[in-house]
Amino acid sequence: MSKSPVKRTRKKRYDWPPPVAPEDAYVVKQKNPIHSVLTALPVIMLVVGLYFYYQAESAQSEGSPIRAQSKTLQGIFTGLSVVQSGAEGRHYLWVTVNDKPRGVRIQPHHAEQLDTLPRNTQLNLKVAPTVQGSRTVWAWYIEQNGQALIDDEALLQ
Repeated sequence: MSKSPVKRTRKKRYDWPPPVAPEDAYVVKQKNPIHSVLTALPVIMLVVGLYFYYQAESAQSEGSPIRAQSKTLQGIFTGLSVVQSGAEGRHYLWVTVNDKPRGVRIQPHHAEQLDTLPRNTQLNLKVAPTVQGSRTVWAWYIEQNGQALIDDEALLQ
């Protein structure tokens, strides 16, 4: 047997994958904790704001009207509206009181009852907030021509 004319090497012929050159390598820089907090701050503020908004809206819609803060209004019915928020939305009954439009919150099932109510008719309302000190008032009694359309006096607290 004859020897091969190719000389044997003692080390590997090549490295695969080839090594990354030091100038091309990405080195993680030291993170500044202040930068991390400032970057996350808008998201934190949004989450906290949404939490407080939905907490207040939940207290409004799930509460009962406060008898001690109840008021009587007389006005001209101008229409109903809904703001799509949450599952059922926020429903408003619009009346003109002393030549100023006024939106009064109503429950979604009341909106279905009042949908056929003719516009530009006189209404007598009893309204009250559901949260102490709130400017948002809810109609708990609605009367037209001496006939009670809605009477939720049993729900008053």
